[in-house]
Amino acid sequence: MKRWKKNWFDLWSDGHLIYYDDQTRQSVEDKVHVPVDCIGIHTGHECRDIRPPDGKPKDCLLQIVCLDGKTISLCPESTDDCLA
Repeated sequence: MKRWKKNWFDLWSDGHLIYYDDQTRQSVEDKVHVPVDCIGIHTGHECRDIRPPDGKPKDCLLQIVCLDGKTISLCPESTDDCLA
């Protein structure tokens, strides 16, 4: 079962997706250089083997599949964030 954890993200213009443990963005948890490290991006019902958090629609899911086998699963807090 997937447990959801709250993170904060920055997507830089050079394609780096950086994520942090908290909103102060002082400590980088991990980073991915999307144009280089990613082999696929799935949205909504394309996201397999994952369920959104309670009360969230599957349409808001986003998965980033990386070359090293890692999959980053994202679900925004609000529908407005999903559309942004």
